[in-house]
Amino acid sequence: MKIVIVGSSHAGICAGLRALEEYPEAEITLYDKRNQVSFVSQGIISYLAGQKSVLNQSSYSSVEELKAAGLNMQMETVVEEIDTKNKRLFYRRVNSKKTKLALYDKLIFATGSYPAMTSVPFDKKSKLYFLKSMDDAIKTDEFLKTAKNIAVIGGGMTGVEVARIAQERGIQTTLIHRNKNLLNDYLDEPASHLLESWMNAEGTRLLLNTEVTEIGFDEENTIIQTANGQKIPVDGVIFTIGFRPNSYLLNQQVELGDSGAVIVDEYMQTSCPDVFAVGDVSTTYVNLLEKSYYLPHASDAVRDGEIAAINLLAPRQKINSSQGTYHVPMNNLVMAMTGITIRQAVDAGYDADAVHLLNEHLDGYSPSNIWMIYERRTHQILGLQCIGKTSDMAEYVNIFSLAIQQKLKIEDIEFTDFYFEHGYKDPRGLNRILARLVRENER
Repeated sequence: MKIVIVGSSHAGICAGLRALEEYPEAEITLYDKRNQVSFVSQGIISYLAGQKSVLNQSSYSSVEELKAAGLNMQMETVVEEIDTKNKRLFYRRVNSKKTKLALYDKLIFATGSYPAMTSVPFDKKSKLYFLKSMDDAIKTDEFLKTAKNIAVIGGGMTGVEVARIAQERGIQTTLIHRNKNLLNDYLDEPASHLLESWMNAEGTRLLLNTEVTEIGFDEENTIIQTANGQKIPVDGVIFTIGFRPNSYLLNQQVELGDSGAVIVDEYMQTSCPDVFAVGDVSTTYVNLLEKSYYLPHASDAVRDGEIAAINLLAPRQKINSSQGTYHVPMNNLVMAMTGITIRQAVDAGYDADAVHLLNEHLDGYSPSNIWMIYERRTHQILGLQCIGKTSDMAEYVNIFSLAIQQKLKIEDIEFTDFYFEHGYKDPRGLNRILARLVRENER
């Protein structure tokens, strides 16, 4: 059996390694236009924060290691066309114009995503930066070394991280977001407002509910124009407006869904039986919302790859639903979340509410703010949002992700044996405190 994997990031590598385990006699080939594998884009954030060695350590595997494991690695190779009807793939080397043909029995499509480009008209002389690759990180860092005044456009996770890093580096930073709240896809308003207050206190200028209409350039500055008439001169702009699936090679050959991502079933199979799509190029099914969405996320990618490999010959292993579990470790601030927001829950038909837990360390400097979203009638756990300055707080979201997956209510884990909460003003533990808050809220 010939297995072809297009893309060698998280999903592609995990698919290849699991395929070696499942089908030891198969011929498995990975194609990628880059000369490296497994780049962890979170390393970009650490690099911009001053951890220069992190960028080169952000690849947890290597071409040599994967070759030694038994994979045929075709690096610096551009896949130009995929013919799913005849199971053919056309490719060429980066430095060559000669196209070659490869045949396959099973295809795993793991081409990932690319930074969403702005639809705002801009002057070609303006300084614009996007973040996805190692080269992007290096170019952006060089820009920040001399910048005095920048703008970050996009108030998602990457935008918040980059804005805080730039401000900490002594650069006056303006964060522009079209929604009225930061991280609006991940946090409800109380958590967003807390984050915004902390960023304001750090000196970041927040322009929320603000639409950028044009980006120009004068003799010295990049000029941002907004819908409400503001003109903001800056040294340059970093765009963090999200990602789009790199699905063009399968366009009109398989069914596409949200944001143009490849629609897959619970076995990672596309509408074409011998083609599987994994990672940032595919949709993700969310049980709580009973719908597939485009949710590019590294932890989902590594699961997707293995699931696809297991199911190449027959549907054997379903993937567990994603809860959208994230951990955003930033200097002096921890954010983590899982599940859905109240807004998403209400839109999906849940009679949802939330309780808020503020638990502080005895030293008074490490507050933990936790919001749990739940269904009133059943007390089923729907989501958890954590934001604060306690380093181990993020561990809770893994526990609650599993609880959401198993459709547990808060009483199901109220007296679970969690470790003792040393140093907190209320040491009874998150599970018991939240259960008490729910009872109080329901009286």
